[in-house]
Amino acid sequence: MSITSKISNFPEYAKDIKLNYSKILNEPTLNKQQLYGIILISSITTKLDDLVEVAMEEAKEHIDESLLEDIYGAYSIMSMNAIYYRFTHLATEYDYSTMPANLRMQFLAKHKMEKTDFEMLCLAVAVIIGCGKCINAHEVVLRDNSIPNQTIQTVARIASIVNAISNVMRVLK
Repeated sequence: MSITSKISNFPEYAKDIKLNYSKILNEPTLNKQQLYGIILISSITTKLDDLVEVAMEEAKEHIDESLLEDIYGAYSIMSMNAIYYRFTHLATEYDYSTMPANLRMQFLAKHKMEKTDFEMLCLAVAVIIGCGKCINAHEVVLRDNSIPNQTIQTVARIASIVNAISNVMRVLK
């Protein structure tokens, strides 16, 4: 089963979500590995098992098995970082950002995929978790590596659409 077939029975109020998902499947700014990597990591970030299962089925056609570890690694590290750094910029009584994070983050340098592809995955997680500090950090790295604004916006759009799919699926359970 695919995400497309899973969402085909969405009610009329979620028609925009269905149409937006079908549109991103033909996204010209990303290659298929980037696209399905972002769809998969966004699905994982939503923590909805049904969605992760169908996203994995779709992704297997486009993502080399060896790169799955990078996707899991990006999710793992970002699920920690986005929560911690969201805290540092939301806490108002003390500037925690001046203190060392004391968090091990070596996987950020150990991935096998291209740096910009990994950064796009990290950005997608940051968008869904809602950490402005992480969004800005990964967006700057992407821009510094000559990734166009439209591509960066596409990553955020895909993450938003996948997040919306998970929320509709939760309502329909």
